[in-house]
Parts: sequence; C-alpha cells; structure tokens
Amino acid sequence: MKKTFITSFAFLVLLSLAVQISSCKSCKKDAPAETANTDTVSTQSSVPENMLNVPHADSSLIPVLSNVLDIAFEASAKKNYAKLGSLIVYRGPNEAKMGNGVFDVQNSYDKAVVRVTADVFNKWNKDVATPEYGRAFALQQPDGRTMPVLEVIFTSPKQFDRKFFGFIELENEWKIVDVTSNLE
Repeated sequence: MKKTFITSFAFLVLLSLAVQISSCKSCKKDAPAETANTDTVSTQSSVPENMLNVPHADSSLIPVLSNVLDIAFEASAKKNYAKLGSLIVYRGPNEAKMGNGVFDVQNSYDKAVVRVTADVFNKWNKDVATPEYGRAFALQQPDGRTMPVLEVIFTSPKQFDRKFFGFIELENEWKIVDVTSNLE
C-alpha cells in the first residue's frame, strides 16, 4: 500500500507539473502594464532612440556645402579627376600635405584615390534623380575645432543610402574631409 501511495503521489506531482508547464507555454499573456507616475515630470528624452542627438550647425552652411557636393558629384560623373581631387582634403603617405592640402592627380597615388572616390560617388548616385541634403550639424574635433557635417540621402528605386560628409575650410573654401555611413 505504501508503494502505491508513493507511486500515486509521484504521479500526481508529475501530472500537476505537466499541467502547470503546459499552461505556461500556452499562456500568451503580456506582463502586467506598469502604471505611470503622473505626479512627476518625465525625464525621458524627447529624441527618438534611433535619431542622432548632435548639435546643429549653422543652417546657412547647407547651401554652401551642398554646392560643393553637387560639384563633386558632377566631376565624378564626368570623370574630371582634377576637379574632384581639388575638392577633397588629402589623406595619404605625404605627412606634410596631410590635412593641409588637396589631392593632386599628377601624382599616381593621388589619382588612384580620386578615381576610386569618383567610382564610389557614382555608385551612390546611380539611378538617383537628386541627392537630398538633410541637416547640418557640428562635430567637435580633438583639436578643439568643430567640423560641419552634412547628411546626404541617396534614394533610388533599388536603394536608400545615407551618408555623412564632413567639411573643413582650406584656403577660404570648403573641402570634403570625411565621408561615413554612421557616426558611432
């Protein structure tokens, strides 16, 4: 009798566990909603999570910077490497020229970099009627200066691409110093 009692008890325990487990799996109830405390001011940011929270730059720069990009995209399309090179701040092995000058297509290294840049710009502009110039904002640089950045959106039937173009002023003209897909 003890053996059947223990077996019956074990069976009931297993049965109740099985019922609880199956009822939990089939239960699709959401967690109870938390009540909001209405007697205090919310401290949540009004900026959506996927938005950039960066300082805005002078909006009068948007037409100036977008004009530089229009010229760069046109030079890329026409394969005018000399013009495109004159709009891009130099980055390369010549440390004296680094950040202080532009690409010179008479140099084979410079010409190769400008040609590849033109190919990339053309790829972004493929089937795009007109790039959309979004917002301008300023990014603080390690040397204390701020770099204006212009958001550019390339929309075509096959793609949606967003790039951020950074600019610096060289010899009283705005030049492209950096291009990136994200700012993180």
